[in-house]
Amino acid sequence: MKGDSKVMAEEKKPIAADPGKAEVKKTETRKAVQEKTETKKGSARGSSAKKSAAKKVEVKESIVVQHNGVDVAEKDLFKNAKAAYKKAGNKDEVKSITIYINADEGKYYPVVNGTPVDGIDL
Repeated sequence: MKGDSKVMAEEKKPIAADPGKAEVKKTETRKAVQEKTETKKGSARGSSAKKSAAKKVEVKESIVVQHNGVDVAEKDLFKNAKAAYKKAGNKDEVKSITIYINADEGKYYPVVNGTPVDGIDL
């Protein structure tokens, strides 16, 4: 029995709490405390990486074309291009639009689904 009490004493040594940490139960072994500390450090690293990834801000982008005192927003260019495409008798769903702006002429020329559309005034 004398040997058994010695083993018991090693397992349940009182541990002084670190000043920056919460109070540690006196019955915990040093190994258990180290495992908890390492686990907390590992999880803290993972959570901070997740927080920084979540803080990314979406940038709002827009284009406004100015010509001879007229402002035309990007969304209006695309809206008018789709309308001109449908007005020309095309019934296909719009999948792609490329717009060529010719400021010298005061017009832009959309190409919708690879099909050129007549010039549209800015």
